[in-house]
Amino acid sequence: MINFREKADILTRKLQVIDFDRLPISDYNKNYIRQLKPVLSYYMRIYTRCLQQSLKVAGCPVEEITLIDYGGGSGFLSMLAKMSGVGKVIYVDINPLSVETITVLKELTGFGPDVILAGDSSKLLSWCQENSIQPQLLIATDLIEHIYDLSLFFDDLIRINPEIHLFFTTASTPYNPYVKRKLRRFMEDCERGTLITPNYFTKRIEFIQENYPDLTFEQTAMWALFTRGLTYPDIRKAIVGGEFPTPADHYNTCDPETGNWAERILPISDYAAIISPYGYTLEVGKGFYNDKRKNPLIALAVKLLNVLITVTGKWGLYLAPFITLSMSKARKNHTP
Repeated sequence: MINFREKADILTRKLQVIDFDRLPISDYNKNYIRQLKPVLSYYMRIYTRCLQQSLKVAGCPVEEITLIDYGGGSGFLSMLAKMSGVGKVIYVDINPLSVETITVLKELTGFGPDVILAGDSSKLLSWCQENSIQPQLLIATDLIEHIYDLSLFFDDLIRINPEIHLFFTTASTPYNPYVKRKLRRFMEDCERGTLITPNYFTKRIEFIQENYPDLTFEQTAMWALFTRGLTYPDIRKAIVGGEFPTPADHYNTCDPETGNWAERILPISDYAAIISPYGYTLEVGKGFYNDKRKNPLIALAVKLLNVLITVTGKWGLYLAPFITLSMSKARKNHTP
């Protein structure tokens, strides 16, 4: 029996003593890890839950598992998986700065993912096919809410292995009203606020003005409004087609340049509908809060809240700060 909590504690201690500011990594990643360090034990608990639940579904010895850490970021999940005895770990991230970080960390510590890939799901698919590898598991934390086209994403993953088990965490929960309100404010800031310069609405305006100069300002503004959540190629298709698209959601929006969604909130039924053609079913799980607080009263209150989330069945979803999405052919459907 693997003691994941013990492994996570050991890894946390190893990472806490590293002076990341002295490592040859980007300032972006140094700042990210600097913010992560104070709550590293909390994220290790999340990674532990991901590993425990997904490995249980696999139903084979951990040393025989090939695991994909998709959108692996800092690579801490990959490192924990290897410390826990996972046979082969494939790290994938589209951000070259993140790939650089896990490469440096692996060289520094002497352990980490067996394979490090830079790219998206199509890159992962090509690599697995070229190397005749069919991973049994994929874990992705705080990623699924950013994928522009989930249909293409899942098609790539299922082509890697038609029975691969997929496990996601997402803070873009459609249940918790407080979280939804907070994320929607963030989306509005990305869309028309000052959080990002230029904001997404301005990016669409500028793209349309540059590529369709014959449109009046009013027409340009209308196209920019109704193409919220589309990338430049899809905006072009909409304008050429001559029909205003209907935004699927009043709040969800993406960077039109990259397609990266700003914490997109989707109904659970949308996820289920996308994976059902592959014979997959979906199980939704409840996340938990960080109860490691300096104030003992706050710590106690958070612990009680976590207990409440656990014991209240599906109603706990409305209290949980994040949810898990477990997608598999082997499990019965259980969508609260």
